[in-house]
Amino acid sequence: MGMMTSSKLILLVDDEPSVLDATKTGLLDRGFNVRTVEGAEAAIGAIQSLKPSIIVSDLVMPGTNGFELLQAVRKQGEFSSIPFIFLTGVDDYYAKKFGKEIGGAAYITKPVDLDELESLLNEKLGAPNQI
Repeated sequence: MGMMTSSKLILLVDDEPSVLDATKTGLLDRGFNVRTVEGAEAAIGAIQSLKPSIIVSDLVMPGTNGFELLQAVRKQGEFSSIPFIFLTGVDDYYAKKFGKEIGGAAYITKPVDLDELESLLNEKLGAPNQI
């Protein structure tokens, strides 16, 4: 693997293990470097240790939701500009309400289209992913 690929770590955050597994497998198949965490609380600690290049997070989760995770991350200077991609239901109230208020975030509706996610990741990471 080239240095570019291995240095760009994607952190996937969701409260459903089946979604994490399916999305992770699809991205690994496409040559991405991926780690997963269940839930936003776990993600906050993982971000500190893993220092991901981008975060792909479910929006609606029990406990801390995706927007609250984004706000918590934005308060940490080191990660204040990390890009976020949110996974959301089509008629998600939160996405409609907060979508315009948040910088650096993109949205993908569930079920996740991996081709769409791949192109968004490449756009946000600023380089095509080649092994």
